Amino acid sequence: MKTSLHELRSIEHYLLSDNKDGESFLFEAKLILQPELEEQVYWQNKTYQMVRNYGRKQLKNELNNIHETLFNTDEHQSFRQKVMRLFCK
Repeated sequence: MKTSLHELRSIEHYLLSDNKDGESFLFEAKLILQPELEEQVYWQNKTYQMVRNYGRKQLKNELNNIHETLFNTDEHQSFRQKVMRLFCK
């Protein structure tokens, strides 16, 4: 079950395209005719989901580190006080 580069590009276009064009409708017809293609689309979509989730997790960790640095270190105490004053009014 080797997937060609052309098939990968077609699947990628289908999954990532916002608008439905002629290629998308043709691809949907192929999905009906080729059940193994549907499985490939499923797994490629799962891969995209995992990559997005990983990216979100990394971004969340980065933001938490920035928050920790800005609000819990002595060198940023004046910044912390300015921000707190904004929310105390």
